Amino acid sequence: MILSKQFNSNINNQIMDAQNIVESTIAASGDSNNNNDNSQQRLNGNATTLSYEENYQVDISLTNFELETITSSYTGLMRIYRLLYVADHCPMLRNDALLTSFKYIQETHFISLYKQILDEIKKQNIPLPNDFDAAWHERTQRNYVHKLEKLDTDLRNFRTNSIKDSIRRGHDDLGDHYLDAGDFFNAVRCYVRSRDYCVTPRHMITMCMNVIKASFYMQNWSNVLSYVNKAEQAIESLESTTKSTATATQSVLTLMTNPMEVSSASTTNTIIASDAVLASRLKVYAGIAELATKRYKPAARHFLGVSFDHCSNQFQDLISPQTLIQYVCLCSLATFERSEIHRLIIMSTNVKQYLELEPSIRDILHQFYETSYSSCLAIMSQLEPIFALDQYLSPHLRTLYYEIRHRIIITYFLPYKNASMTLMARQLNTTIDVLEDELVHLIRSGKIKARIDSKNKILYVADTDQRWYAYQHALTITKQSEKLTRALLLRSAVIKANLIVKDESVISSVRSPNSNNNNNVPRRQFVPNVAGSMMVDEDDLSDEEAM
Repeated sequence: MILSKQFNSNINNQIMDAQNIVESTIAASGDSNNNNDNSQQRLNGNATTLSYEENYQVDISLTNFELETITSSYTGLMRIYRLLYVADHCPMLRNDALLTSFKYIQETHFISLYKQILDEIKKQNIPLPNDFDAAWHERTQRNYVHKLEKLDTDLRNFRTNSIKDSIRRGHDDLGDHYLDAGDFFNAVRCYVRSRDYCVTPRHMITMCMNVIKASFYMQNWSNVLSYVNKAEQAIESLESTTKSTATATQSVLTLMTNPMEVSSASTTNTIIASDAVLASRLKVYAGIAELATKRYKPAARHFLGVSFDHCSNQFQDLISPQTLIQYVCLCSLATFERSEIHRLIIMSTNVKQYLELEPSIRDILHQFYETSYSSCLAIMSQLEPIFALDQYLSPHLRTLYYEIRHRIIITYFLPYKNASMTLMARQLNTTIDVLEDELVHLIRSGKIKARIDSKNKILYVADTDQRWYAYQHALTITKQSEKLTRALLLRSAVIKANLIVKDESVISSVRSPNSNNNNNVPRRQFVPNVAGSMMVDEDDLSDEEAM
């Protein structure tokens, strides 16, 4: 079962070409848009060393995971991709996931993926649904070509008329058609070409959002992050103008008698709310891109900035609230300090709304903060199969679990001078051998300064020679004091000798032309109060000689 794997390989073949198109189109746009361009092996105690790579299989018999969780929370291509990922990695739900994805793929023009799903259904000997339409492929192919020709003809007509806004909308319509058919390469090309015809900041934001969406499906994360930065800068510049307009409108709202003026005020408020939704969507895109590139702390911060109301009502084509809080939980536990977890997550009114939908995630966070590590790891172990069925989280699940366990071990041992490894293993839901291996790794990496008594299974804090550290500190202070004293003595000697240091460049600028022949001769000064009133060169006045 390699359906999603085949699809990902097809996407990877398009990423480099799409990136080249983006870069070449930006370069071709010249300096007219420069202002817009400057925006850029052990998971837990009782688990195996499953790496969640390649064609792994997940057993969900002990969980409450259901396909309805995906079908009711997602729409569009994201729902299809997640169903296919479940079909690849969960034998218990494979048949249902394939049939459900086969149903939803017929709502698009994604002909190539439709054929792959149909072939896989036949390969698995799954009975086709009663309402199976054998002519769908041919009919959809014909409609796709017909609409493509129409959009291409319209775009040529727009170019003939040289109307910028019409040309921009023509590129956007053509890109939307390619996106619906799963041709992300041509979709990115069309969206980027519309850049030259964007005349307002709002047009630039629309272009960036389109490129981000197509690049997201291609998993071209560098392109996603680049255009997220550009879109955020465009929104910020637009917000300043919109807020100033809203303030002026509100100041005269009580004097309004014209219904058109009231309508204008409500339109301004609608625009501000729309920009807030766009900002939250950009944070979701950036968060997933940071997660995919293994930058977990920035990913958690992006996810924490997503409004619950926006995520629950308007992001069904991208992410569900339950999935987002799962990302927040694992990324924050692996990278945040306990104080940050309490301040940014547990006490956040926005995050509390997410946690109400996922009580198990809330329990993990609270148990971790309250140092009830045994309960925390037990719940994480139960939810591990569900996390492994997430296409964006599963490649990083092993790393995140490792980091969380290491932080727990470090925090657990911090207040003690010695600790029983037997008791630690019991508290961390693991075996002594596994715990010892983890402690060796932490000691070698310098995260814990301790020694292991393998015979008695006791962990000791590494002894430190306090006398040696005191001597080293005293020597450092002595060297600093000696350096300061030498500098003070040098300054005192210079003042006492009445020496004056002049800027050579200033002297040469006011020097007469007849003195140019002496530029290479070192300047000499008379040093008073010195035996014999000798003449000395400036180069000979070093710190030691002045001392």
